Amino acid sequence: MRLIGLAALMCLGSTLGAASAARADACGTLAGRFVTVTGAAFAGRSGSTVAFGAADADLMLLDCRAPRQVILRSRFAEPNRYTFVLIGLAAKALAGARPEEAETLALALHRAARLGGTGRAGRAGPVEITCTAAPVGEFLSSCLVRALRGPRAGRS
Repeated sequence: MRLIGLAALMCLGSTLGAASAARADACGTLAGRFVTVTGAAFAGRSGSTVAFGAADADLMLLDCRAPRQVILRSRFAEPNRYTFVLIGLAAKALAGARPEEAETLALALHRAARLGGTGRAGRAGPVEITCTAAPVGEFLSSCLVRALRGPRAGRS
């Protein structure tokens, strides 16, 4: 009886290990898509969080856990236009969003947040974008892009 219990535990452990490996592989694939689509450089990974280096964002972190999301932060209260281009490309990599639509929305949300003093959110196809102009540590502005669904085939 103990042998059966031990075998069951071993099967469960290998199943959980395989599921964990599949999640890790999916996160690696998504990180690769980010590098390809955005041009950002892979900077490091810890579990389900992947850091990237990008010229137009002072901080760019991808969280592969559901719901997948990426945060882009800037040390500038008014980031340059290319920061919003990068947000559009990140939305495309994350969930297959149209980059121009996400870029335009992020810029409008950022400006509304700066004028209103509170975060603003909106939807661009398969992503929700939330932009704030409140300081977080050394960062004066940030936008969070959250996937509402996965990437569509042919949109990478």
